[in-house]
Amino acid sequence: MSLFVEEDDTYAGDVPIEERELAVENREIPIEEREELPPAEISAERTNAHYQRAFEGRQNEVQDIPVVFSDKQEVSAVYETREICCNIPLSFYQEVVENMLTKDGLLILGHGLGSEMVTTNILYALSAPSVSLEVGNSVQKKRSLVILLNAREDEIATISDELVELAWMNAAVGSAQDDNEWTSPLRVIGGGEMANTTKRRAMYEEGGILSISSRVLVVDLLSGIIAPNDITGILVLHGERIRETSNELFIVNLYRDGNEWGFVKAISDEPEAFTGFTPLATKLKILRLSNVYLWPRFHVEVSSSLIKASGKLRNTVTEVNVRLSAKMTKIQSAILSCLQACLQELRRHNPLLDTEYWDMENVHDKDFVLRVRLSLDSQWHRISWTSKQLVYDLATLKDLLTGLLTEDSLTYYQRVQGIVDANMRSSGAGTMNMSSMSPWLMMDEATTIISYAKERALGKVTIGNHHIDADTNEEIVTSTEEVYNLEELPKWDQLALIIDDIMHERSVSSLKADGPVLIMCSSGKIAQQLASILEKSKKKENAITGKKAFSNRAYMVSRLSEYLLWKDLTSLTKKVTAELYTKEEGGSASPQPEEEQLNTSKTFTRGNNTPKSKRRRTRGASSVANVARLYSGSNFEKTNGAVELDDNIVQRVEELVKEESDDSIQMISDHESDEQIDNEELFVKEKGRTLELDHVEKFNQIVIHTYDNNKNESLLQELSPSYIVMYEPDLPFIRRVEVYQALNPTSPAKTFFMYYGTSVEEQTHLTRIKKEKQAFTKLIKEKAALGKHFASDSDNWKFHLKKPQVVNTRIAGGANFRTETDEMRIIVDTREFASSLPNLLYRVGIKVIPCMITVGDYILTPKICVERKAIPDLIASFKSGRLYQQCELMFRHYETPALLIEFDESKSFSFEPFSELRPPGQKVSAGNPISGKILRNEIQLKLTELLVSFPKLKVIWSSSPYETAQIFLELKATQNEPDIDEALSKGVNPSISTNEGPPMFNDDALDLLQSIPGINNVNYTLIIQKVRNMVHLVTLLREEFVSILGEENGNKAFNFINHEIS
Repeated sequence: MSLFVEEDDTYAGDVPIEERELAVENREIPIEEREELPPAEISAERTNAHYQRAFEGRQNEVQDIPVVFSDKQEVSAVYETREICCNIPLSFYQEVVENMLTKDGLLILGHGLGSEMVTTNILYALSAPSVSLEVGNSVQKKRSLVILLNAREDEIATISDELVELAWMNAAVGSAQDDNEWTSPLRVIGGGEMANTTKRRAMYEEGGILSISSRVLVVDLLSGIIAPNDITGILVLHGERIRETSNELFIVNLYRDGNEWGFVKAISDEPEAFTGFTPLATKLKILRLSNVYLWPRFHVEVSSSLIKASGKLRNTVTEVNVRLSAKMTKIQSAILSCLQACLQELRRHNPLLDTEYWDMENVHDKDFVLRVRLSLDSQWHRISWTSKQLVYDLATLKDLLTGLLTEDSLTYYQRVQGIVDANMRSSGAGTMNMSSMSPWLMMDEATTIISYAKERALGKVTIGNHHIDADTNEEIVTSTEEVYNLEELPKWDQLALIIDDIMHERSVSSLKADGPVLIMCSSGKIAQQLASILEKSKKKENAITGKKAFSNRAYMVSRLSEYLLWKDLTSLTKKVTAELYTKEEGGSASPQPEEEQLNTSKTFTRGNNTPKSKRRRTRGASSVANVARLYSGSNFEKTNGAVELDDNIVQRVEELVKEESDDSIQMISDHESDEQIDNEELFVKEKGRTLELDHVEKFNQIVIHTYDNNKNESLLQELSPSYIVMYEPDLPFIRRVEVYQALNPTSPAKTFFMYYGTSVEEQTHLTRIKKEKQAFTKLIKEKAALGKHFASDSDNWKFHLKKPQVVNTRIAGGANFRTETDEMRIIVDTREFASSLPNLLYRVGIKVIPCMITVGDYILTPKICVERKAIPDLIASFKSGRLYQQCELMFRHYETPALLIEFDESKSFSFEPFSELRPPGQKVSAGNPISGKILRNEIQLKLTELLVSFPKLKVIWSSSPYETAQIFLELKATQNEPDIDEALSKGVNPSISTNEGPPMFNDDALDLLQSIPGINNVNYTLIIQKVRNMVHLVTLLREEFVSILGEENGNKAFNFINHEIS
């Protein structure tokens, strides 16, 4: 079985629905099934009487189906006929582009089949200079404007470069547009243009292909800077990410409501992301599309295109199956056992939340832990602390499983030891708290992981000094000595052998291969590791057998210095922790709260809590005893602490490495000195040190690059490598190599595919192929039974309250009369369009008006102003004190200020999930339930203090943005509409104005400015008018401060800024 390509099934599309219906209609009805009609008696009197009764009945009955007459004329777009040259060399690319150009639809490609190439050709073909609109008998000519949505920065750069190449290609063959027509590549709205409406309006009017962020385009469509009818079409990338509440869908709805003739197309290359019940129909409905095009790798046209182009290149792929070492195999088995135990324990604690996905077959999925966590988010405040710890342990064990195959033995041991240290309750007491530590550490397999990780790195082994007898020509052991194991990864030796074979093949081959050697890996960290390995690898050849091998011991010895630094830092951390524990606890271990203790099954505590008198001798009893002794107070530091290095052994290891360097051949020569400059030494070199750069011929280059789905396609075309070494499996890149080989049949790249056999790496790769295959199979079956969707009011089923239900149509008692057709509008701060609430307000029937307002986030009525806070924003606002300032401004300008506290729909309606929030970059763990409770109480205390300070402040609790939209609808039911000019003028100093309306301020800088004594909410605008920035502020003289702020405040500010700390 080959891991490189596994595409057995074929798919040739579906049978058209029209053919099936035609077959049913043409079916001949048997004689026995035909109904016999009674004989008809026809006369003029009976016919006239029948028509008269029918006419009288139609006058009396109510029509169920109303007839609506519309004067609206249909608009159709007509593109001028023109010839263009596209870069679609394979036949299936041509069919894909033709389908997308002919009809609007959703295109779903297999991984690595070149979505960027398809996108570029579609954009270039659709970017006509102009488009003609036929409205009845009149024809209106408009400049074409195509919008590209949801593209990342690297994708924009790649698409822009390919569009330039297409423009040059068409200019070369003479099929380019005339000089008076627009011929410009992709343009991007970003940076300064985002804040300048004049520049954006000019770019819209210029036309062409435009890439813009969704948030900016939503604001421009709602504010009228660009009209939907001025947009020729929209191309949406990554269609799998489009959700009901996303801004991209908001744009599509706004566009389709104001433009029926333009096109909307979507592209996706992640079929596994289409999950749930009828995912295809749901996605087509929200995108307002009716066609879908499925192109998996096993499609007949794709397979035939690749085989036809590269059918003679089957022997260019060499699979390298690398075996794990014995210790790595045992660690892998132990980690998998721990994962299985954690999953079973999680299912036992949460039987009602358990899903079919919680299975060991899915453990190899990249987002397995994330999906498990998402399935628990809605009930996170109800599950036990044990369940939370188990979820975090799943992530920890997954990291250990991945690191085993990619990290060197020393780094991996540091990781394992760090996990054990993190579970220590007190390094001063030297004990582990068995009731609150990670459950998997109580298993026998944890002992296996820790002990073998230590043996791989710093286990002592005995080696012998050999020399060859001149008489017998045999190796004789003269002496033995102890050294550290420092086990190397098995792939390192195989990679060096592959590079050596490539160099040898190039030296003896008559065929000249000018391309470089490309090595692909999964991360930048591994790329740095491989660069060091190839630099320090030493070639050794057995004098008797002639077998070649490569030693990377020099690299492992260089890692010992990093281990020493880590060990010193760990010891210092333990010492500080012990001192803090002694001060807080008085040196004695206090009983743990009940809610902080773990409640696990006997899977994790086999024999640990059983009285000695009742224990039976069983097989494996010694392992149980080892677990108990592992975390005992007397043996913890000895058995489980970081290993102390023996200076004599370290010195001897370094000498052996130096001897190897003298007797062996270096893998990659260095033109500087024999002693390589380590990364640590670069920081202590003088600043004036210069680098010597040498030119390296392309065929001598070895390029190490990481897998990047957005850059790998262009990378292969730019480098044109002669050899490709895949250090780790990656399905999208495998497909890109297939396409590259098909595009270059005359100069194919010889490919080496490396993987660990019978390992999680192999299983992960096979699982990914299987998942993609299953996803496409599901989508193909759904497409075969796909029906046509008709829009109705029930589409917004999440809104249980509609606009007609809240408007007041009575004229009595001075009530505010309004009908269902009366417009409701809400003024929304433009910064709020990062959330989903404006989209839902539009869907519920409220007109959204974006403005840069200073006070509040949502202006519902002339009296009601709402400040919206999501829970993370609420916590941050309490810490910075900004919420108090915002409430002060709202009370100063509005009669009824309100604070909206909005929860996430996917999370529980409580503060529980947010009490475990961590700053960016901090390691996520289950934390302490007591500390979480303290944080929740702190939030409630801050809210109480806020309400004491502002007794009239209204607080709106909303469980989701859907609920918020309906609350706003009810609040506006009987109220007047807000005035835009009045909302813009509030909170703004009239002396400060710009051409774009109210000025935009940096909130963080304003908070810092108002924290200076002498500068407050009243006079900070005086500083803004006369001081450019904070650097200019600290250079002001005392007289300048006094002239701006007055004598008292000016002196305070000057003294504070110029205060000298002795």
